[in-house]
Amino acid sequence: MINRLNKFMMLCGRAVTTACFVTMLSMTVQAQSFPSAPVTFIVPGPAGSGTDQIARLLADQFTKIWNQSVVVENRAGASGSLGVQMLMRAKPDGYTIMIGHVSTHGIVPALRKPKPYDPFTDFAPIGEIGSSSNILVITPDKNIKTLDEWVAASKTKNSVSYGSPGIGLSQHFDGYSFGKKFNVEVLHIPYKGTGPAVNDLLGGRIDMMFVTPPAVMPLVNSGKLVALAQTSETRQMAFSNVPTFKELGYDDLINKTWWGLFAPLGTPRNIVEKLHESLLSALQNDSVRKGLELLVVDPAPPKSSADFGDFVRKDYQRWVDLVQQSGITVN
Repeated sequence: MINRLNKFMMLCGRAVTTACFVTMLSMTVQAQSFPSAPVTFIVPGPAGSGTDQIARLLADQFTKIWNQSVVVENRAGASGSLGVQMLMRAKPDGYTIMIGHVSTHGIVPALRKPKPYDPFTDFAPIGEIGSSSNILVITPDKNIKTLDEWVAASKTKNSVSYGSPGIGLSQHFDGYSFGKKFNVEVLHIPYKGTGPAVNDLLGGRIDMMFVTPPAVMPLVNSGKLVALAQTSETRQMAFSNVPTFKELGYDDLINKTWWGLFAPLGTPRNIVEKLHESLLSALQNDSVRKGLELLVVDPAPPKSSADFGDFVRKDYQRWVDLVQQSGITVN
């Protein structure tokens, strides 16, 4: 009886070992052959947006790396949440990925109640693409050249008005942080997009703006706007003559705008790693780097998927804290 039991246990052990080996072999073959069909690349924003342009740069390069077509699908709406929901409903096999950013995985889940999703635990992070920052700009008629001069001038006003592309966006929070840091009363004027806000700034109807670099680079270069500081940790190449808040001594005004790739939760680890390797390869391509440079996006230094996930978790917590401090809400 004991011998039969021992033989049965040995057979079970061999069966389990064989099953594990077959599973591992299947996963290895799956990763090696991935992708063997078109890949859908979700963009949680409209065609032509900065995020869309970054995604299409990568999609073109992925097509060359994989020798497989990559279909870009724009899902604009609800501050990117519609695209996020599409990713969460997708099959976790690596054939649907999404370009996320500071709004979809930082601001939105921190700002909206109830929290629509968890930016860290509800996704499989692949890797960071790059980052940029907002630029503080004013008009030249103020005869102000430095941040300190502008802070001093702001303190003489009852309030300083600033525009943003909408309530709850990073530019909105940057203006709030400016007022809090320098003890200046600020009045937020939300617009439907960056363009109308910049037009009102040029027309003297608002006092200042924190704005994405591509939207104002020609205006700064032509002298129609004056750039005083940028919110990145280090100077961006396109604005190498503009100091950062950090180097001016205001570390708490750092606000990084970032982009990264995500897969649905449950995507096999080896597939995530294959996607991660493809991303690192794409970011080394000269045409991709040139395209990102034109968009004023600094390519991210190589980091693992796990490290990127840790970054997303920490950045999300930073936004949770900022939302609580500011009291900013959305309907």
